[in-house]
Amino acid sequence: MRGNMNDRPTAARPLTQIAFAVALSLGALVTLLGAKGCDPNYIGVQDYGSIGGNVVDQKGVPIPQAIVSVGSLATIRSDSKGAFVLPHVPVGEQTVQAQAAGYVSGSVTVIVAKDKDVSAGNIVLTATTTNP
Repeated sequence: MRGNMNDRPTAARPLTQIAFAVALSLGALVTLLGAKGCDPNYIGVQDYGSIGGNVVDQKGVPIPQAIVSVGSLATIRSDSKGAFVLPHVPVGEQTVQAQAAGYVSGSVTVIVAKDKDVSAGNIVLTATTTNP
């Protein structure tokens, strides 16, 4: 004679419930996305551009090796002339932030277009004061 689910050991019950919840969640996701949900070309960012510019101080002097980033999407260091290029950045409004030791960070906002190189211009960092 077969027992029902309630006769199973207590430890098995949560695993069964978890598996059922995961199956329901996946089913709801596929329903929500429709047939295109399995198409890798349908979900996610598909359009990218690049952002270039320079990191300088208040006098326009290049700041080499500054860390330049667009959120957690892209991070790079400026070259010896303070120049940078962030490739493969998603299209749309993006905030580019630069930081370097001894300076207060700076940022600019740009609009990235598909397959285009956009200029962030000069990102100006202000030197921190070490003397009171």
